[in-house]
Amino acid sequence: MHSFLRLGALACGLLLSSCASVSQLWEGEDSSAADEAQQAAVAVAQAEPVALSQGKLTVDWRVDVDQRRPASPSGFSIPVVAQSAEGPVIVIGCQDKRARIYSMDGSELARIALHGASEAGALQLENGLVIVGDVEGHLYALDVNAHSIVWQKQLSSLMQGHPVATDGGFLVQTTDNRLYHFSNDGKKRWSYTGTLGGLTMRAGASPVVAGDRVYAVFNSGDAVALRLDNGDMVWKRQLVLDNNAVVLSEIRVPIADPVLLAAPNTFQEDFLLIVPIYQGQLLFLSPQDGSAIHARTISLKSSPIKLDNAFYAADAHGAVYSLDASTGQSLWKKQLSDSELVGPVAFADRLWVADAQGHVFRLNQYGEVEADITLPGRIDRAPVAVRDGVLVRTSLGVLYHIH
Repeated sequence: MHSFLRLGALACGLLLSSCASVSQLWEGEDSSAADEAQQAAVAVAQAEPVALSQGKLTVDWRVDVDQRRPASPSGFSIPVVAQSAEGPVIVIGCQDKRARIYSMDGSELARIALHGASEAGALQLENGLVIVGDVEGHLYALDVNAHSIVWQKQLSSLMQGHPVATDGGFLVQTTDNRLYHFSNDGKKRWSYTGTLGGLTMRAGASPVVAGDRVYAVFNSGDAVALRLDNGDMVWKRQLVLDNNAVVLSEIRVPIADPVLLAAPNTFQEDFLLIVPIYQGQLLFLSPQDGSAIHARTISLKSSPIKLDNAFYAADAHGAVYSLDASTGQSLWKKQLSDSELVGPVAFADRLWVADAQGHVFRLNQYGEVEADITLPGRIDRAPVAVRDGVLVRTSLGVLYHIH
């Protein structure tokens, strides 16, 4: 059972999958070699230093990653810190059909042309390549030293969430409920096709790997456990009894990653598979057969996390909880906002959350707000912890580094 300690979790933002492709809203943009040559001739953009602060939170730098045009769609991609030959760099897919590479002080180092805008997360593989995807369903392996595309694949739909590392490979989940397992050189090992859902979100959950199993939840409401080596099904459970919503306010769908947490005081299991259902419940399942252990009526956009010996979640109604992983009961609850929260993430032994009104909060492990700041635009992705602060991406296409 201790093999279940291998976890992965990240948070996802919202966008209706029924919307038109983002690339269609950028008509007339030329991604040709001539365009790239012109881009290369432009001086490398530097991050704009700012002295924006409120309370104890400070913005160290900010940079416009999307180069948004008036009335263009909001950006939802998630940055990742990757290791290059010169040290750590930030890689992020952008709405202007580029993947950008930044230094840790926000200076732009390179941009790489993609077929479409990017709305998902990224992953650096063991071989140093960084995996990103676009809304046209393309998957790319980027060389962060040569600033080039090493290989690319066409998926059945756009990648949601973020890629998940495996031994010598990675997993990708798509919005049409397919799961792909690739080797690090881009060869497909296996794929799994789930049942199609109805009305859903563009962004959604990513799988979690534990030992020789893969756990995934789909927008159809299904949860599955698969064998990591060949994709064969171990078990399947329907988690949402009524998934036939016709409007966003009625939809109940898993859009946050499932997580595995140790629950030593639970009679049935040493570990529990925890599945957040947006506008539904927080479900605690047996990883052995998917049976329900207990549940809480909490709506989450982001995955809960474990910090030290406690378990924390931030809900879609502006509250942060400390929960008992074995029982699901609240240890404390703190109301921070009247809008949807994303997070929490852990940095410097503190909890960081953000909301749809642009607020970023830093809390201690007792739920006390130590500092906050308000940024322009919505925040629909959980902050990303880095070595000296957190990265926050707003709907206006700006990436902030805050501490």
